[in-house]
Amino acid sequence: MSAKIRVLGIVPYEGMKPLLSKLAEEYENIDLTILVGDLKKGVEIAQSNFHENYDVIISRGGTAKLLRQSVSLPVIEINTSAYDILRTLKLSGADTKKVAIVGFSAITEQSLFLKEVLPYTMDVYPINSADEALIVLKHLMSSGYHAVLCDMITYTTAQTLGMDAFLITSGMESIRAALETAVQYCRNNSALRDENHFLRFLIRGRAIQTVVFTGDGKLFFSTVSDNDTKILELLHSEIGSVSTNEKRHLLYRQNNMVYSIQAQRFFSGEIEYVAFYFSVSKAPLSGNKCGISYSNYKEVEKEYFESFYSVTNSFAPLKNTIDQVNQSLCPVMIAGEQGTGKEEIAKVIYLRSSLKNQPFIQIDCGLLNDKVWDYLMNHHNSPLCGEGNTIFFKNINTLSQERQKQLWTATADMDICKRNRVMISCISNSQRNFDSNSMVFINQLNLFLITLPPLRNDPSRIDSIANLYLNRSNGNRKKQILGFSPDALQMLRNFSWPYNYTQFSRVMNGLVTTANGSYIDADNVRIALHKELAITPASTKDSVNSLDLSLTLSQINREIAFMVLETQNGNHSKAAKSLGISRTTLWRLINEEK
Repeated sequence: MSAKIRVLGIVPYEGMKPLLSKLAEEYENIDLTILVGDLKKGVEIAQSNFHENYDVIISRGGTAKLLRQSVSLPVIEINTSAYDILRTLKLSGADTKKVAIVGFSAITEQSLFLKEVLPYTMDVYPINSADEALIVLKHLMSSGYHAVLCDMITYTTAQTLGMDAFLITSGMESIRAALETAVQYCRNNSALRDENHFLRFLIRGRAIQTVVFTGDGKLFFSTVSDNDTKILELLHSEIGSVSTNEKRHLLYRQNNMVYSIQAQRFFSGEIEYVAFYFSVSKAPLSGNKCGISYSNYKEVEKEYFESFYSVTNSFAPLKNTIDQVNQSLCPVMIAGEQGTGKEEIAKVIYLRSSLKNQPFIQIDCGLLNDKVWDYLMNHHNSPLCGEGNTIFFKNINTLSQERQKQLWTATADMDICKRNRVMISCISNSQRNFDSNSMVFINQLNLFLITLPPLRNDPSRIDSIANLYLNRSNGNRKKQILGFSPDALQMLRNFSWPYNYTQFSRVMNGLVTTANGSYIDADNVRIALHKELAITPASTKDSVNSLDLSLTLSQINREIAFMVLETQNGNHSKAAKSLGISRTTLWRLINEEK
């Protein structure tokens, strides 16, 4: 006994369901499922039910056309007959009034023939999308048409515009003809259909999920269930990034689940396919709070180009260095004070590397609890076990000494740097010195060192980055800021910026938010910097250790004045008293040019 023909009916309106269902009862060998959805909604229904092993899809009009472009299953169209159109014309009163017929080709081709032979005043407007339907309908409203005869998408649009619309429905004859065609098609291809079912049965017995698209983007095969359809959208968007004759590895994280995906492009005869095989496992914790985050090229690119560092072109001087280290994909150590942009330059290195189409995995060492650490070191699905990825360990010196030792040992023993691109960042002090543990990473793993200079080392950059920031900010705000007063810029140049670009970005945001006029003046800056001194105090010991003795005497005096002011939490009276000078002299010291 042969298996029943599995038919998925995707109908554009609810009224077609009972008619299709009733006619399908006449065929003992048909197993019919009917779902309602028009155009894109119909395609979503087909893709989310692909795993049910249907033999054929029955649909109508524009939805049938779109389905043929999106899925590889045969699509049998319920044609719109001349009788279907005649019946609707009669209801519309077209024999006495001016009407228009608007729809996809299945409707308009028959309508053009009827226009030639019927004594009706009617015009025919072919469309190919819902957007075109809206344009045509607005034209008809202003042109004195009594009513519009149309398919479902145009019918819905016309109703929202308040027009009299008549839906051209499919009669029993048209639906029966589609069912007959579906049965005949499956009979003619019965041997191929049986083999197809057998192979799909074998594939579905595997633990790994499989999704296959044709080279032009049609869904050819899928084991994905209807509650996991978002992965189909992701995979479809990655088709163009899969090259011939090479396998690509992707990592994708959603709803506390990690998708480990292998992609491959190949030919079968003259037909091109792109296959995705993936497994799904539960991540140790939800969200990025666990300290491990997975990103693709587009996500990293978006994050970077929206950052302060991109807006101000802060890494332009390092582009040659970045391109040089990317030639060999050597492991990299990125060092610098807090706020110098270590994470962002890691993203730039990734975006300009040959591994940019592979995952970017960031491991924030400051967020790793015991559970996540155990997952990272011992789980088979740990990112350390992967291959071909970019792994960025952020702020390695926030780990305990014991964990740093475990990590560099694992990195060396597991050849992680050979299987992946590894980047490590660490926070260095103002003298750019490293602790002994960081030096172990640098020496044992042969890391290429990139040290990011603090903002205070190049005060001449302040003018440029401040204006670049204002330019971007003006594009997002109603209030337009034209610039800074000379005194205000001088105060920004003279500030020590202990938290560098991160602090500068925050201060700039505050200045733009509180500015009253077209220019930011010295008073605005003075208030903002006083707040910074209050919330980011530096210890006297650290300040003395960071004093640059190569400066001129006047510059050293100015730096000392700033240090004392910081220890007094920005209180000018207390700072002047501590230095044994007047407030006026203190003000002159901290505002004079270097």
